[in-house]
Amino acid sequence: MTAPGELRRLPGLEDVAAAAGVPVSALRLRHLVIGPRALDRTAAVVDELAAGRTGDIVVLTDDVPYAGPYGEVRQVVTDTLGRSRPVRRVTLGGGTSRLHADATTLDRAAEGALGAAALVTVGSGTLADIGKVVAHRNDLPHAIIQTAASVNGFADDQSVLLISGTKRTTTSRWPDALIIDTDVIAAAPRDLNRAGVGDLMSMFTAPADWLLADALGLGRAYAPALVDLVRPHGPRLLEIAGRLDEQNPEDLADLSRLLTLSGMTMGLTGATAPSSGAEHVISHLLDMRLTADGREPAWHGEQVGIATLVAATVWRRVRAAVGEGAMPRLCPPDEERARARTMAAFTPLGEATAGECWRAYAGKLAALSDPLRLTRLRTRWPEVQSRLDRLLADPAELVDAMRRAGSPVRFSDLGKGYDRETVTWAVANGHRMRDRVTVADLAELLGLWDDAFVECVLDELDGLGAGR
Repeated sequence: MTAPGELRRLPGLEDVAAAAGVPVSALRLRHLVIGPRALDRTAAVVDELAAGRTGDIVVLTDDVPYAGPYGEVRQVVTDTLGRSRPVRRVTLGGGTSRLHADATTLDRAAEGALGAAALVTVGSGTLADIGKVVAHRNDLPHAIIQTAASVNGFADDQSVLLISGTKRTTTSRWPDALIIDTDVIAAAPRDLNRAGVGDLMSMFTAPADWLLADALGLGRAYAPALVDLVRPHGPRLLEIAGRLDEQNPEDLADLSRLLTLSGMTMGLTGATAPSSGAEHVISHLLDMRLTADGREPAWHGEQVGIATLVAATVWRRVRAAVGEGAMPRLCPPDEERARARTMAAFTPLGEATAGECWRAYAGKLAALSDPLRLTRLRTRWPEVQSRLDRLLADPAELVDAMRRAGSPVRFSDLGKGYDRETVTWAVANGHRMRDRVTVADLAELLGLWDDAFVECVLDELDGLGAGR
């Protein structure tokens, strides 16, 4: 058990390497600079990355200005780098809509970075995803300048892309350097840093889904050492959440470190499983539905934070239904009925989207229909149960923490488009969009998952003043 005082020290790169069982020199993220005036280190870091390479430095950004204490961040970075090398700025314009990591945008960014000596991405989590793909395609050293503590996806080799209208996580490339200037983070819109708190809330549910998948023998092997880099610091996250508006420099630095650690655990796992479970598929479906309806989704972390409350409540109900005894009989869904439900749920988003979701879900369904896997889960369930208490959290505690952070706790607080029907649809069908096992799959195997169960989960959260 970690003593409360020890939670103040968050793991560094040496701890990350030790948890992964590799030397620090083997980490692909070679430079991690977090603190005030970190932007001052940009030129030295990029010069080292570009050493021995010909060409200019490409600064990849979007058309959104990023205010900072030393001036507009994109311009500060461009001016700083321009003192030692030619700089070319590639600007991806979202116009009136938010930038998406779709095929057209990726191609444009990769073409714009041809011939560069190094790539420097300045901006949001979506830009970081695009930059990691460009660095992979063009074989470029890559530094990311983080402009808000909004998501955990800056520090890994995974990119969330829009493929056939469906959110898909794809392997891209580790950044070589991540620069997080806490003065810049403090100047970021408060909603973005609150979104970072929401994204990290997944630490209270996603590892449990990962443990469940491992018990079934599916996906990447569960790695307790990597989970322990982040999950024991849940109390610190809730502490930060309670006073986020105070803009305490130490809190913002620790929020950024926790997001970085969370991202690195995903990269070291080779999958997003340490931080992405049922809560993320709900968020992905909301993104897809609102985008298809011509609406702008809320910030990723805002959605994930509320969806974590849903996932935590599903876990609470599943555990109560199973009890402390042996796992009851498990019965996989009928394939024909599952296909009909999946196509009915996603065809309104387009035939290609429905087909993509069914292909992913069908593979998972086939695995869950293997009697040996189900026997394995039932055999290992006592061990899983013993670990869940250390991973999961009381939904009411999470609701309280998010309220103290000033974060939305109801989807309807996120704006138009988050109506009762849309939210219920996303919760009911999230596990049908991809091949990753979540607690919703377990509820379905137990015969619990139906419209009435989903309504009970959302009604329970409504009683806490949260959810829909």
